[in-house]
Amino acid sequence: MLLNLVKFIARVFFKTCYDFRIEGLENIPKTGALIVAGNHLSNADPPAIGAFMGTVRDSRFMAKKELFAVPGLGWFFRHCGYISVDRKRTIGDFGALEGAIKALQNGECITMFPEGTRSKTGKPQKPKSGIGLLVYKTGASVLPVKIDGTFGWPWVRKIRVKIGQPFTLTKDPALEPKVQYKQFANEIMEKINSITI
Repeated sequence: MLLNLVKFIARVFFKTCYDFRIEGLENIPKTGALIVAGNHLSNADPPAIGAFMGTVRDSRFMAKKELFAVPGLGWFFRHCGYISVDRKRTIGDFGALEGAIKALQNGECITMFPEGTRSKTGKPQKPKSGIGLLVYKTGASVLPVKIDGTFGWPWVRKIRVKIGQPFTLTKDPALEPKVQYKQFANEIMEKINSITI
């Protein structure tokens, strides 16, 4: 009930305060393990994705650890089952990855940003290998999402979100797992960047 209320308020906010448009909601698989992967331009990206995609299917977001320490927000994130990620760990937050793997193995939906952090220039960044590991370990489908217009938020006017077609990636037995993780991550980022708005 609380999550639905928050999503409703966010939808009203974006539709009222911005020239907001989202396309491709019909591309969201309603069941099965799914990783929603989007580019990351501002703090507006998670609610812009979650509020509208949540009308079709709820998702557990992977969010930076610092947000869980914010009074009220941290409680909400934990209440929604969001997964805390410690970005300061140089070799990755394996606890967060394990939590995401378990969720995907249970057929849930996870939303994450492969770049790992917001772009400081508004241009695409190289992805981290974490999303590739999740796909490799779980075989989950990936739903690419392109966000445009949120860089510089809240001082922006036009925001566009476009959801691409879900796809799967196949392991290459000739490659070492770590090499495959990076390759998968790059392929996913290419899919996101190739979406035209």
